[in-house]
Amino acid sequence: EGTQGAMQFRILRLLRITKIIRLIRIARIIQLIRALRTLVHQIMSALRSLGWALLLLVIVMFLFGVMFTQATTSHRLLEGSLAPLSPGAQDDDPLLHYWATLPRSMYTLFMTITGGISWEEASQPLSDISQLWVVVFIAYVCMA
Repeated sequence: EGTQGAMQFRILRLLRITKIIRLIRIARIIQLIRALRTLVHQIMSALRSLGWALLLLVIVMFLFGVMFTQATTSHRLLEGSLAPLSPGAQDDDPLLHYWATLPRSMYTLFMTITGGISWEEASQPLSDISQLWVVVFIAYVCMA
């Protein structure tokens, strides 16, 4: 009976030790969950800031797009070639290809700051209007 009592005591001791180990594991997991919660919170804060930065970038592209589209339209009006745009005309004239409409101008501005087209390729048609517009375009690229 003495050996059986000692054996039960050992079994109880092993059960207590496994419970303690389990509690330690749970405590580690809870610490990881706290760290994970903190990390997710920081990522969400960063995404909120990123959203505002992207909105600001879209506003800047919109404002510069309006300026370049207006300059292109005025230039065409002074030349007397303000006829409705046909699909083939935009491919023939680089000025119309990049700057004829506001969405096209904003797309051109986006592509120039993301590496889709070279700056020279987009600014060359603007030099036909005035060198001032090339300077404005370079200012946009430096700012964006």
